[in-house]
Amino acid sequence: MIESATTPPTIDLTNCDREPIHIPGSILPHGAMLVLDCSTLRITQIAGATETLLGITQAELLGQTADHIFNPEQVDRLRKLAAMPNLVKPLHLLDPALRVQASMPLDASAHQSDGVLIVEFEAADLTDRFASDPLAAVLDMVSGFGSASTLQAFCLLATEQIRAVATYDRVMIYRFLNDGSGWVIAESRRPDLVPFLDLHYPAADIPKQARALYLKSWLRLITQVNYEPALLQPACNPLTGRPLDMSYAILRDVSPIHREYLRNMGIDASMSISIIHDGALWGLIACHHYSPHNLPRHLRAVCELFGSMFSLQLAARKKDEQFATRLASRKILQELMLNLSGIDDYAAGLTQQSPNLLDYIHGGDPSQLGSSRAGVAVYVSGKLTSLGNTPTHEQIIQLTAWLAVHTPASDGIFQTDRLGEIWPPAQEFSEIASGILAISVSHDPSDFILWFRPELVETSSWAGDPTKPVISGPDGDRLSPRTSFAAWKQTVRGRALPWTQADYDAAFDLRVSLLQVVLRRIDAANHERMKAYERDQLLMAELDHRVKNTLANIQALVSQTSRSADSLSSFVKGLDGRIHSMAKAHSLLTQSRWEGASITGLLNEELNPYGMSGSVVSLDGPNVMLTPKSALALSLAIHELVTNAAKYGALCNHGGRVAVKWHLAAERGIVLSWSETEGPIVQPPIRRGFGSRLIEQALAMETGGYAMIRYEPSGVLCDIVLPPSSIVAIVDSEDKMQPQPEQPSLTVESFAHRKRILLVEDSSLIIMALEQMIEDMGWDIVGPATRLAEGVALANTESIDIAMLDVNLNGDMSWAIATILKQRGIPFMFTTGYNNNVVLPAHLAGSLVINKPFSLDEISQKLTLMVGVGSTR
Repeated sequence: MIESATTPPTIDLTNCDREPIHIPGSILPHGAMLVLDCSTLRITQIAGATETLLGITQAELLGQTADHIFNPEQVDRLRKLAAMPNLVKPLHLLDPALRVQASMPLDASAHQSDGVLIVEFEAADLTDRFASDPLAAVLDMVSGFGSASTLQAFCLLATEQIRAVATYDRVMIYRFLNDGSGWVIAESRRPDLVPFLDLHYPAADIPKQARALYLKSWLRLITQVNYEPALLQPACNPLTGRPLDMSYAILRDVSPIHREYLRNMGIDASMSISIIHDGALWGLIACHHYSPHNLPRHLRAVCELFGSMFSLQLAARKKDEQFATRLASRKILQELMLNLSGIDDYAAGLTQQSPNLLDYIHGGDPSQLGSSRAGVAVYVSGKLTSLGNTPTHEQIIQLTAWLAVHTPASDGIFQTDRLGEIWPPAQEFSEIASGILAISVSHDPSDFILWFRPELVETSSWAGDPTKPVISGPDGDRLSPRTSFAAWKQTVRGRALPWTQADYDAAFDLRVSLLQVVLRRIDAANHERMKAYERDQLLMAELDHRVKNTLANIQALVSQTSRSADSLSSFVKGLDGRIHSMAKAHSLLTQSRWEGASITGLLNEELNPYGMSGSVVSLDGPNVMLTPKSALALSLAIHELVTNAAKYGALCNHGGRVAVKWHLAAERGIVLSWSETEGPIVQPPIRRGFGSRLIEQALAMETGGYAMIRYEPSGVLCDIVLPPSSIVAIVDSEDKMQPQPEQPSLTVESFAHRKRILLVEDSSLIIMALEQMIEDMGWDIVGPATRLAEGVALANTESIDIAMLDVNLNGDMSWAIATILKQRGIPFMFTTGYNNNVVLPAHLAGSLVINKPFSLDEISQKLTLMVGVGSTR
């Protein structure tokens, strides 16, 4: 073990970052690649084991057209893929879609690059336990997501689920830190292997261009480290005169430097799954095997989907944790402000009472520092008040004079975890204050509150010396992959535990409170602060409800998409598109703090990839802001229309046109029309799929409006009507928001017969899942009711055996419905994303509450039991 007293020297060479790994000119030898001219389907380049997989040598194939090897049906499929716009990422074509030899099962994929169609082949493994039912692997891997209570437990569960399905020797969650280095935060491994958990890896181990490719492709597989690459013939594409860009190719050859790196680690096969958060590479799910390991193509598709779902869950959990931290900080801030109401010396009030400023922003994780080592000082009008460990009076005076010049005027906050590197005089007291967080608390720039964090002598465990040795050769100096991965300790001095975004937010909130409230006296504001505290509590409950409802919607999407999918690839593509559509709508709503989203913004998000010049897509209508619920419902409907147009309609060829128009109707709210022209001749579908139900049924249930699709020979037409209650505001020509008056809720007629259950729920996706379950139980549905008024009417008038009530119905609580049912002696249960001991009123306390997301089996069992005993308890 090597010990370093200072930060190791930085190597400036960037040969790893300059390596052109996207144009290797070769592929992995176990597969085969055909590069086809999109217009003629002539094979212009070729590589790999064509004789084994396709039964024909490269020499026989090169220059031939696709019909030389594929049957007419397969050729027609390839021709459609070649004409498909924006086929950038590989589309999986599992066996037997492109099988050539009867005795050789083949998995394939196709994508476009640089004007050509790249088709890749590998032998299919039909003996794998998930080969006949890949969706079972998806369900196995996502099971237990909701039970992981912490981010660490969630990451550990992910490594165990991946290893159980993909059968690698070691699976790790590898998180990228701010300096680009990696840190293993979770691991599942063979018991005999040395653990890598908590090891750090330098940034140079994964070069910049490799990280860029991880953002483009969710999954990268290496079946065997020791191999001879299969060269692409000819080296340059005859159509372009350039090397073939294989950025998205599944069989793209692996960098020799990276293969040498893996050999040095003793690894013979690997797989990496990207974890993407807020558009950036947050980390990787890294899988290692110590012998050759070829994961079947269908399981790779499953793992790729898992990476997408893991990333979405990660984003939801991180936002939830950030909000919880902010809410806890706000609670202490409110107590601090309340304590100051009767004190003239607010500096003493902030440091001498409980809670104090060190309770508000402490010195770091007590397990690492201990709160007693931190300190805080209040310097106002030449008077210094301090608490805990701080520099001397003279040192603080000098520091505030320096801060008066260097604190940004924009927010009045300065922070650093290495003060001695920025301001050399601070090196004298680095043991006490290597880190500071300071806020300016008056118009006089010399008045500050300062938090101090002591030096944290940091020791990190690295997998080998993080500096790569420089070696010389015929191509000049280069960084050689490390040959040793023995534990290497690095010690860093003069730095403190870094300040977090939560620390910054807390400092900002305190500064605003002091400037706007305390310095003007806070007696008159005490009542408002208590109301703010109650609003924060309500906001936390609402966030919990919103997050769990989102997870329940995703759960319903998985269930309904799997029912309508005829293959794994269609399931993956359909689910991925619908989740991304929800995510786009969520992003637009987040920009407006969940007040609403514009129709124009929703349409732009879905239609931008197809061109908004007017020659392909035209939009015409007023700038109307929709409620969050209506915006999400319309977003999913538009996504289904766009997806259908891209597959079969006006967007599947270069001459098609799509026109979307909408206008305000005084009594009907918003009338929107979707019109496709100049596309292929339209044939009405034989059956209505899940997409059609999302457009016609789900939108009606979510908004109280309606939608109707017409399949005219000249193109698909769809009319959508949203009620006035869907409108938040209308933006006039000067971009001023015109609020809309509240509208009465719309009602829906109900019907009933047989064993009857009243279903009250405002999520159409959840309703669809529950309808199928209730049909399977042999029961009849009263409703479903999506608004409070509908539910009350049905509860008063209908014959009902049992009821299932969503707590929050588009902002209205369902207590009135439950009260009527209780008076009638009808058993019922609540479903909710809220915490039941917070939201249930006293007269309904003890009622059965099922938290979202729930399993349909659990609901079915509870309903059956309740009917048997006739009780809500």
